[in-house]
Amino acid sequence: MFAQGKLPATGQWRNHSSYRISGKCEASGPYIYVASAGGLFRIDHRNAEIKTLSKLDGFQASGISTMRYAAGLKILIIGYENGMIELLKNDQELSPITGLYTKLIQGDKAITHIAVSGNKAILSTSFGLLVLDLVKEEISDSYTAIGLGGQSLAVLSTAIAGDSIYAGIATGIIAARFADNVNLNDYNNWKQVFTGKPCANLESFNDSLFFASDSMVFRLHQGKLATTISAKNQTARIQQYQGKLHVFRGGGIFQISDAGITKKSVNLLADGTVDPDGYYWFCTGVGPAIVKQTETTEIPFEPSGPIGTSLFAMTQSGNLLFTSAGGVSNTFGNAYNPTGFYLFDKNGWSSNPVSSFNVGLYDYTFVHHNAVTGKSYVATHVNGMLEFKGKDAINRWDESNSTLKPTPVVNMVRVSGIASDAKGNVWVTNYGTPGAGLHMLNRSGKWFALPTPTTDIGKLVVDQNGYKWIQLIAGGVLVVDDNNTPANTLDDRSRTITNKDGLITNNVTALACDSNGYVWIGTSQGLNVFTNPSEVFNGATADRLIIRQNGVDGYLLGEESINDICVDGGNRKWFATANGVFLVDANGQNVLLNYRAENSPLPDNRVLCIGQLDETGEVFFGTDKGIVSYRSDASAAGNKFGKVRIFPNPVKPGYSGIITIDGLAEDSEIRITDAAGNLVYLTKANGGTATWNGLRLNGSRPNSGVYFVFAINKDGSETEMGRFVFMY
Repeated sequence: MFAQGKLPATGQWRNHSSYRISGKCEASGPYIYVASAGGLFRIDHRNAEIKTLSKLDGFQASGISTMRYAAGLKILIIGYENGMIELLKNDQELSPITGLYTKLIQGDKAITHIAVSGNKAILSTSFGLLVLDLVKEEISDSYTAIGLGGQSLAVLSTAIAGDSIYAGIATGIIAARFADNVNLNDYNNWKQVFTGKPCANLESFNDSLFFASDSMVFRLHQGKLATTISAKNQTARIQQYQGKLHVFRGGGIFQISDAGITKKSVNLLADGTVDPDGYYWFCTGVGPAIVKQTETTEIPFEPSGPIGTSLFAMTQSGNLLFTSAGGVSNTFGNAYNPTGFYLFDKNGWSSNPVSSFNVGLYDYTFVHHNAVTGKSYVATHVNGMLEFKGKDAINRWDESNSTLKPTPVVNMVRVSGIASDAKGNVWVTNYGTPGAGLHMLNRSGKWFALPTPTTDIGKLVVDQNGYKWIQLIAGGVLVVDDNNTPANTLDDRSRTITNKDGLITNNVTALACDSNGYVWIGTSQGLNVFTNPSEVFNGATADRLIIRQNGVDGYLLGEESINDICVDGGNRKWFATANGVFLVDANGQNVLLNYRAENSPLPDNRVLCIGQLDETGEVFFGTDKGIVSYRSDASAAGNKFGKVRIFPNPVKPGYSGIITIDGLAEDSEIRITDAAGNLVYLTKANGGTATWNGLRLNGSRPNSGVYFVFAINKDGSETEMGRFVFMY
């Protein structure tokens, strides 16, 4: 997997999960494994090296419900909320166990706890127990009729103590003799040995059973019950290790041994484990991801990533990615999301840079990069928007210093969309305020307010005519032409477009303008496009593009629910949908790619937003389960060449990947020749990037040698040359 700080090669991916809110950890021999809401990572406790583990490495990674290390077999057992089980052998070889995951059963399939006995793992679930053979790597038994009368019974935790198996349930603990000649699927063989409140974290130690119930820890020995720890805190985990019992609880970690009970204070604790050197590691549940406790201090560990998993919007230009965490309810009210916003550049992720301008703000929503001025904007649903130069906030625009107004009653300045025009003016929609819903901030810092027929307005884009296309929250699209005179509203005109004007549905969800001048409108039921937006005030209606795919004619994207649209440097369109990501060519005639969770590192098929970095062409996909990025073969460019790079260089023997040329002028013609001047390959750049598959035009692989790249921009006014070494 690519380290998060390393740019992937063209056509490859990298993971950007959030690791801060971690709730599970487990020590193997050399590593501490940590499961967070967004993904999985491990720390080498010998040298503190961190490695993230994602779908790029074969793991499902998100949705981990429990982990347990089988030390005798050197296998880490990973259980998931959806029933998936993964076995990581010797910290290297991964084997998925899909039996429960693929089984069609009703109800919850989460693995809630794992106990290990010899070559077997006992898995607790909401419907009973499963026995996993760790050698054969298969589920060998299931005990789902252990409740009264043979009903299924939710098991919270299990343990093997002596010759018995114990199961913690909602009303206490039941037990049965654990032997080959005992049918554990016969409820008559199970007896209640403790009656009370729910019992969890069962663990055997010194011929006794320890467990947690009602914020207390008990010991059951030869049928006798004793209270071991009575402090009123919830127990996160009880673990036997190296002849001692370790009880991880909010407020402290207790160690039980023949010498007695000792305690180390800890404020917040969601899970814990102990490494081979005897040091404690624990998750707080609020961040940082995991903490190592030494004799004198506590050391936090966390991979680079956003501080939260919630996502709303991403910037689609510039070389600094702004991502907002979100803050709008289904009725366009407040979500009261305190997470804030995240920033990404070549140095990794940072979140919520401290400034005097963002004090007291929450519910961050729309983000935008002004390609003309280089400034970025982050909107809130609370009090206006922040203005950035690089990573530094330089202003906050609200009712005190702009034409933006608060919504009556709730008294919040709700910015519901941001865009910029070709001159670098910033256009802002102001939701829910009487009168003027559209506002402009010019490059001199002066604001103008423009009246709109409604202020029930959201996202907006500005087309090549200077027309503002605005999402109507109640349905449809509002198009506004200010006639390039924002100070004079008397010459303005507007038009509302609905399903009567060709829209598939009035539920408009996304808007984008491309370099052809087209306006793309995403809806909850498919895609519309205005190929002649200059005629919108003359009655032009929305179109649907018909394409032939797999020998069948149909509408482009069919009835996909579209959440976001991003135009890349090659004027191609990326669509975030409820069924993954689609890439469509510049003219909307071909679907070039469709990435889903099943065929790519996407953590989930419901893609909420798309972001993009201009220089590298890296495209970011935000889902409910985290962020991943893909290095596309297109990047933003102008009519002049930048610093042309060819990579990899040299191309080593056996390399079969893509060779990338970037820093090109927009849509350049590219010729690759050998040292004698013979043409090897001919192509055209996507924006500022071109790629070569390493084969001649006839499909053969060239001989080893020095090869030359000749590029000419689209109007023939500039040329550029580069060279690289190709080894057969």
